[in-house]
Amino acid sequence: MMRINLLPPEILEKRKGEKRLVYVAVVAVIVVIVLAGVYGLAYMQTSAKKTQVAAREQELATTQTRANELAVFEEKSLELERRKAVADTALAGRFNWSRLYDEISLVMPTDLWATVLNTDENTGLTLDGYALDSASDTPDLGHKSIAKLLVRLADLDQLYDVWLTNAAKTELNERGVIQFSVTAGVSESTVASSGAGNQ
Repeated sequence: MMRINLLPPEILEKRKGEKRLVYVAVVAVIVVIVLAGVYGLAYMQTSAKKTQVAAREQELATTQTRANELAVFEEKSLELERRKAVADTALAGRFNWSRLYDEISLVMPTDLWATVLNTDENTGLTLDGYALDSASDTPDLGHKSIAKLLVRLADLDQLYDVWLTNAAKTELNERGVIQFSVTAGVSESTVASSGAGNQ
């Protein structure tokens, strides 16, 4: 059987054009959908990047605030260093007498005592005191305790040229004693250091 189309050729052309128009419209809709999808994806990526940038800016602001808070400590540290340098300069030539007195008190034998202890940067140390002198001891031990004192004082780093300048037997409160005098030079190791108070 044979198909016969009784429609005029213009209408047939028009129908073919309408079919093409439908295809073009479908393709246009697909292109619009694809473009909208690409735009949406790009918009989401841009939003994510903007969120990351905002988070980084917030982190930077927080870090900057923290750094500004810590700048006070840096300034205080510089002020402390400056004050320490001033204190070290001021204390550079000062003698640490308390340390020397502590050392002397530690090395003095228990059977003698000091009555006068004078110290001076220029003249050094002068120590006057008494040592017990028992009448019954043979040989005489009184001078041995004075000799111990001299040896121990000579061992101190802060003193040099330790001399016994006078030693004489006498009585004190009806008891036999030896009155003595010791002199010594004071060395530069007695000069106070910045940490002298902590020693």
